[in-house]
Amino acid sequence: MGKVKYILSRVKKMNFGSMGELARTVAERSGKPKGLVMLDMIWCGVRYQAGYTDYELFNMERANAKQRKTYVTRGVNDRLVARFNDAAYRHIFVNKDEFNTVFSAYLGRGWMRIALPDEDGFDLNEAAEALRAFCRGKTEIVAKPRDGMCGKGVQMLHPADYDDYAKFYTYLQSIGTGVLEDVIVQHPDMAALHPDSINTLRMVTLNNGKAVTLVLAICRIGNGGRVDNFLNGGMMTRIDIEKGCLQYVCVDQHNNTYEKHPITGTPFVGYPIPMWAQCVSLVKKAALEVPQVGYVGWDVAVTPDGPVLVEGNEFPGHCLYQLPPHTPDNYGLLPLFDKAIEAKA
Repeated sequence: MGKVKYILSRVKKMNFGSMGELARTVAERSGKPKGLVMLDMIWCGVRYQAGYTDYELFNMERANAKQRKTYVTRGVNDRLVARFNDAAYRHIFVNKDEFNTVFSAYLGRGWMRIALPDEDGFDLNEAAEALRAFCRGKTEIVAKPRDGMCGKGVQMLHPADYDDYAKFYTYLQSIGTGVLEDVIVQHPDMAALHPDSINTLRMVTLNNGKAVTLVLAICRIGNGGRVDNFLNGGMMTRIDIEKGCLQYVCVDQHNNTYEKHPITGTPFVGYPIPMWAQCVSLVKKAALEVPQVGYVGWDVAVTPDGPVLVEGNEFPGHCLYQLPPHTPDNYGLLPLFDKAIEAKA
């Protein structure tokens, strides 16, 4: 019954115009009639809970029934979240000030919370002095929105631009800043990929109550800008979690593939992630802190002193792990999740 309800809920939210556009894209690249593509999209939605964006993104027209069953689709991902992540605890990961408080030992950098304007007991003068102290000696700091995602709303600020810290604090409140953080200095081997952005690892763990498993990991790399986010000009590839190195060519949001970085010239396939064993240990340990949220996508930066958490995502996306250049055999990653679900200590 739950599956039927999910399908009906997705049908109500469908944008048939967008579906038609994606069907046209698939038809053009595959040579199949658009009408047949749309019928197949609907079938995959019913059979595999794959949204039409999943269908187009994963090139599901190339896969047979056996292969399609192995993809982590939108519906599969939603079920994993519902099963392993207690809604009553997800706020810890959504609100960055709460996340930093709970996971302060894993951050490896200084930070401070920005109070809400109408918060009980708030004193602007005291807050301004705390802000002054935090900014002292720093040329740049990171301002993050309280509940932003995908890097949206993150700003790099320069304390020297603000001589009135009360006004500075009020400004931070007005733009919804939740926390200020020190700038992360990344390991030189990560900087060699692209020095102008912090190139982060997305490491997905599943805590089934008996064991914590690192299910998969990807590396996100900047490409000319200050951010590594895939949807904001960056690129990404999967990590071979056994070997701790980049496994495939990189892909950007326009489906361009890269054997080496177009700016730095660094080759991707086989590139080793520094301190990989420590990265794995970090996320597995962090996954035990809030066991009520067992399915988490951790964003990790590697510094010269070791890996640190950037943030944790209680609703990990499923799209970027199974892009066609990273699934050359047309098989998805659901078997890895199935294995993690059954893992024992």
